[in-house]
Amino acid sequence: MADALATLASMVKVNKQEDVKPIQMSIYESLTYCYNIEEEEIDDRLWYHDILRYVKNREYLEQATENDKRTLRRLANEYILDREILYKRIKDQVFLRCVDAIEAKKIL
Repeated sequence: MADALATLASMVKVNKQEDVKPIQMSIYESLTYCYNIEEEEIDDRLWYHDILRYVKNREYLEQATENDKRTLRRLANEYILDREILYKRIKDQVFLRCVDAIEAKKIL
């Protein structure tokens, strides 16, 4: 909040002779993002099944098109396999563990 106010203050030139009008701010109680972990995995497969399969064995789905294969290769560049655990590497080199819906519920 302090950073936002400082940024706003640096953007406005104020004449000391004039009255400064207050800034109206609202605080929302709801989250700005939401991830629904209630949905179960389709066909009893993990959401990252295809990525794991490609990273592990360099295999595609049988019905995969060339576009699907290209997309999977591009996605797989961001993932690392350590034994049987798949991690996603983000820009600051932090590894995020890939979990299924059941494990996500336990974590939350």
